[in-house]
Amino acid sequence: MATGNTNNKSAKKHIRFPHELIEEIDASVERERAENSSANFSAWVLDACGRKLKAEQRKKAKESGKD
Repeated sequence: MATGNTNNKSAKKHIRFPHELIEEIDASVERERAENSSANFSAWVLDACGRKLKAEQRKKAKESGKD
């Protein structure tokens, strides 16, 4: 693996976003900065991914409870 792409806490993963989605996320980050000055694109994306994973886990748990 190339140097600088990983460390003991995280790894880089390059993805492409449609321009329109980037603009919407950037606008959301700017609104969030009114309450949280440390808001940034990466934090926004990590939060969105975390929410998606939690929803998936809840759905999986709900489905397994039906058996």
